[in-house]
Amino acid sequence: MEQTINAVGLRCPQPIIETKKALDAMDEGAVITIVDNPDAVENLSIFAQNSGYAVDYAEQDEQYHVTIKKEKMTECRLAASGQKLVILISSDVLGQGSDELGESLMKGYIYALTEVQPRPSSLIFMNKGVIFTTEDSPVKESIRALEEEGVEILSCGTCLNYFGLSEKLIAGKVSNMYTIAEKLNQADNAIRI
Repeated sequence: MEQTINAVGLRCPQPIIETKKALDAMDEGAVITIVDNPDAVENLSIFAQNSGYAVDYAEQDEQYHVTIKKEKMTECRLAASGQKLVILISSDVLGQGSDELGESLMKGYIYALTEVQPRPSSLIFMNKGVIFTTEDSPVKESIRALEEEGVEILSCGTCLNYFGLSEKLIAGKVSNMYTIAEKLNQADNAIRI
């Protein structure tokens, strides 16, 4: 079986997500993902290698055709470890430098959380990160999807009050510093974004 995905113009992480969906739907075969930049080629290659798939690419007409082959005997899937992963999001941007780029990266990261396994057990939003759990959130669909899949969503009550967002919470529940510290201390793995 072979499937082609046209991911030209799609922003990270969308080419990977579309490719992963196609691979997940087949027992064995190949997915050819067409992208328009070397960064997407590298991201797809890393994804394939980390997943145990063979990968190759060719440049054609200023586009790249990335072929990822899935074989039954070499399939390597990440299994949920049963460990508690807690992610603390304390900003509305990801990384430092350009805030405009940082906003785009953060949206992409939160969306990617809806597609990767295992899911975090909890997402904690603090400081300006609390905007993601409120009415004007640019990622409210992703936050709601994560909550529906059992991810605990907690927002710092002091932070919501500070930004005047207490009445605009649309996902998860209001939390306090004691509960946040407890969740982080009890986590098997904690990531701060």
